[in-house]
Amino acid sequence: MMTAMTRYFQLLGEMSHYRLPQAKLALQELAADDELVIVVPEQSLVGEIQQWATSQGYTVATPKKILGGLIRWQLSVTKPTPVPVEEKPAAAALAAAAAPAPTAAPAPAG
Repeated sequence: MMTAMTRYFQLLGEMSHYRLPQAKLALQELAADDELVIVVPEQSLVGEIQQWATSQGYTVATPKKILGGLIRWQLSVTKPTPVPVEEKPAAAALAAAAAPAPTAAPAPAG
């Protein structure tokens, strides 16, 4: 069993139209249960990243405002562990679909 890792990603010196695509790429490269802490200069970017990440099934913690010099925002995003899906064997699924539905026999007159 692998241990989840925490990684840090700063988008402070990047041109604004590259920030969201870079954050998406960094998140997609995470392994299951890994966490990416993203530091960005603008609250609006936090909202964009948060919206995209939650729509993709990531767990997003409440953003934090970092003070001390320039104001920055920190967002922690965790990649979910895929849930295994049990699949029925194809032959069994086809047989179940093709089987006629049971019907009630008419009651004997009497």
